[in-house]
Amino acid sequence: MIQLIRPIVRAIDWIPLAVTGTLAVVMASVIEAGSTLSVGTAFTLLRMMGVMLGAAAGFAVIDEMTASTDATPVPRQWLRCGFGGLTAGLLWGMACAIAATRLPQGGQLRVAGMAVEAAVCIAIGLLTASIAGRMHQGKAAALAGMGSLLVIVSVSLVLRGPYWPWLYPDEENWEIVHYGWLAVLLPVLVALNWASRDLR
Repeated sequence: MIQLIRPIVRAIDWIPLAVTGTLAVVMASVIEAGSTLSVGTAFTLLRMMGVMLGAAAGFAVIDEMTASTDATPVPRQWLRCGFGGLTAGLLWGMACAIAATRLPQGGQLRVAGMAVEAAVCIAIGLLTASIAGRMHQGKAAALAGMGSLLVIVSVSLVLRGPYWPWLYPDEENWEIVHYGWLAVLLPVLVALNWASRDLR
């Protein structure tokens, strides 16, 4: 597996993650420039960036060699998912750290819950792209995965109620809802493991 790391790092399409990550860091740095960053703005920005980085991470799992090989070796696909997911998570963390330093005195972000949201979005982005990669080739698979992620997010935004997934930090059921986010993360990771298996 170690021998696969260097060629996979070279083969991954890093451009979508690089562009999205740069945008996340820049927006966290310049929005409301010249003043403190309101908690509400930081909260909305980081949620949006979690979804965008999830979509961008999907491009990392697309293997251009799939069409010319009988199977995708499992370690290779796992490494792609690992590199894409960790990079997206690191970029989100950088944007979060920058936003946190710009908050007004006494302002706080509920980072643990927001990080779980971002992790689920990134994992779903990797999963939908991995599944799409079984039916499409190249960037078409990444775009199909991105579209699937955006549909899932859009549906979740419409589902209102006391346990709406996108509650605000001051709402009563924040903790309960984020236990739900954690509960979703595990089956998504299990499904991602399934989607990364040998394609034969």
